Amino acid sequence: MINCTELNPEIPQYSHFGATFIGPLLSFFSNKLATYSQQKNDKLFFLAREGYWLQQAYSEHCSSQEITPNSEYLLVSRAFMFKVMLDDPRSYAYSLDFSFDGTVKELLRTRFMLSNATVTSFFTENELNKIISLPSDIADVERLFTSQQSKLSQIIAPTKQAYLAYLAELGMFELETINFVDVGYSGTIQKLMTILLDKPTIGHYLIASKPGVIEIENQQAKMIGYLKEGKKMGEGYTPLDRSMFLEAILTAPQGQFQDIRVNQLNEDNYDFYFGRKVNAQKYFHDLTQIMNGAVSFVSTASKNAIEYSHDEVEQLLTQYLEKPNMIPRSSHHLFAIDDDVTGNGTVDALQFFGLKQ
Repeated sequence: MINCTELNPEIPQYSHFGATFIGPLLSFFSNKLATYSQQKNDKLFFLAREGYWLQQAYSEHCSSQEITPNSEYLLVSRAFMFKVMLDDPRSYAYSLDFSFDGTVKELLRTRFMLSNATVTSFFTENELNKIISLPSDIADVERLFTSQQSKLSQIIAPTKQAYLAYLAELGMFELETINFVDVGYSGTIQKLMTILLDKPTIGHYLIASKPGVIEIENQQAKMIGYLKEGKKMGEGYTPLDRSMFLEAILTAPQGQFQDIRVNQLNEDNYDFYFGRKVNAQKYFHDLTQIMNGAVSFVSTASKNAIEYSHDEVEQLLTQYLEKPNMIPRSSHHLFAIDDDVTGNGTVDALQFFGLKQ
C-alpha cells in the first residue's frame, strides 16, 4: 500500500512561510472586517476563489474573539457573471471594456465561456467569424449582442435560473444591502451583482482602485479599500501591481467557477461546474500547509491582541513581492494563475516579475 504522506510530505517551512508572508495581511483584513460586521450587524459574502482562505482567516479571527462570524462563501467569478448576464445590455460596459483581439466566436468561447456547439447553433457563420478588437469595437459588439438578445436569453436561461435560485437560498434577496469581500480591485463582480440583484451593495477589499459610492442602474455600489484606496495598476503601488502573487496563493481547491445547473435527479440540489486547475489546485496539499500557517498566525495575533498597521503590512508584503529568494524555491510551483478571460492562459507570477532565478 502506498503511504500518502510519502507522496505529500509535510514541509515545516511552508507553514512558516505562510505565517510570515501572508499572515499579517490576513490578520489586518480580518480585524477590519470583524469591526465592520460587529458595528453594522451585516452578513459578509466572501467571493470565490480568493474568498476561500479570506473567509477561513476571518472565521478564525472571530472565533478567537468569541464573535459569531456571520458570513457565507459565494460561488462566483468574473467570467461567470459575464456569462450569466450576457442577455442584459447593462452588463456590456463591464464585460466588453477590456482588451481582446480575435473573432466574435473566440470572444464568446473565452470571455463568456460558451461551448463551441452552443455558439454555432445560435449565431451565423458570418457573425461568428467577424474580427473585432476591444474595447475600440465595443459599440459594434454591443449592437450584435443586443440584436440577438432573445437567442442569448435562450442560451443562458438554465444557468441564470439556477443561479438566481442559489442566491435566493443564501438569503440575498431578503437583505437590504449586500456586502461582498474580495481582494479587489475594480469591483467588477460587485457592480454586476448590483445590477443582477437590483440592490445596493458594499464591497470590502484590500485595495480599491476607485473607492466611494457610485450609481449603477438606480442602485448604489460602495467600494472600501482597507489597505489602500485610489491606486491603479501600474502606478507603482507594489501590492497592487504584483497582486497576482496574492491571487495565486489565495485560491480555492477548485478551478474557476463556470456554471451551475439544477440537478436533474433532485431539483433541490445544484450541479456546479469548474474550469481547469492550475498548480495551486493540483498541489493543494502544499498550498494548504502554507495557508494553515497563515490562518494559525491570525488566531495567535487575535488572541494576543496583536494588530498591524497599513504601513507594516505594506512593508512586509513589499519585501516578498520585490526581492528575489524571499519566496521559498520549494513553493515556486504554486505561483501561477489562470488568465483565460483575457486570453493569456496561465501566467507564472515569479517569472513574469523576474523573481525566478
